[in-house]
Amino acid sequence: MLMPSNLDINVEAAALRRHGLIGRGGEMGNALFAIDIGALPSEARQAINLIAQGGPFPYPQHDGHRFGNRFGDLPTGGEYLEFTVRTPGVTNRGKRRIVARRSGVLFFTACHYERVPGQMSQEHRIAATAQLDAHWRNGFYVVTGIDARMRSRLADALHALP
Repeated sequence: MLMPSNLDINVEAAALRRHGLIGRGGEMGNALFAIDIGALPSEARQAINLIAQGGPFPYPQHDGHRFGNRFGDLPTGGEYLEFTVRTPGVTNRGKRRIVARRSGVLFFTACHYERVPGQMSQEHRIAATAQLDAHWRNGFYVVTGIDARMRSRLADALHALP
C-alpha cells in the first residue's frame, strides 16, 4: 500500500483547517469542524453558561449524563457528557447538543440523532436535519476561543457533576 508523504498530509491538513474541517470520525465518517464560541448560536452559548454555573439544566434526566461516542466522531479517550441546546421552533429536546470533556473542552452538534442508525435511512436523517438546521453541517464542532478563566469554570463545574 502506498503511504501518503508528509507533504501530502500537511497540504491536506492545511486545506481542511482553511475550511474549518479538522478531520473525520470513525464508522459514520462524520466531520469534525472548529468554531469560535462567538459564532455559535446564542442557544449554545446559553447552554455553555449553564454548564459553567452547574445548571439547572432544561432536561436533567439527560443533561450532564454520559455521551458514548459510539461512532468515534470525537477524539478517543476520556469521558464525555452531553447537554441540550434548545432549538428555536422545536418543542421537544431537539437534536442540538454541547458535548463536553470534564477538562472543559466542548463540542457542538446540531444533528445528534443523525448518528443513530436504524431509525430512518441516511437520506431521511440528513433531510430531517437540514429542515431544522440548514446552516449546520453534519458533524461536531470543537468550540475554540474560550478564555482560560471560563475554561477553568467549565472544568470545575463538569468535575462537580456525578
